[in-house]
Amino acid sequence: MALPKFMIADDPVTDPDNEYILHTQEPRFIAQRVDDDDENAHIDIVEEIDDVAGFFQNDQVGLQALLDELGDWYAEYMDWLEEEEGEEE
Repeated sequence: MALPKFMIADDPVTDPDNEYILHTQEPRFIAQRVDDDDENAHIDIVEEIDDVAGFFQNDQVGLQALLDELGDWYAEYMDWLEEEEGEEE
């Protein structure tokens, strides 16, 4: 069974206010959603498991495409989470 491409991870003991996103395929890394202001946010890599720049051979366009895909996935996850919470009420 293959791992999903992205997974959500919490750290309730040392960092209960944040969620992390694990990218399980090469290049593997841990990312986090960072709020720029009340309406805008971006995804930032906070820990590299593999050499991300080396994987993309310093191709910023390729890296940005992956981060954009991750951002879209995270937005869909948040929408799903809101729907699930709405069904519980």
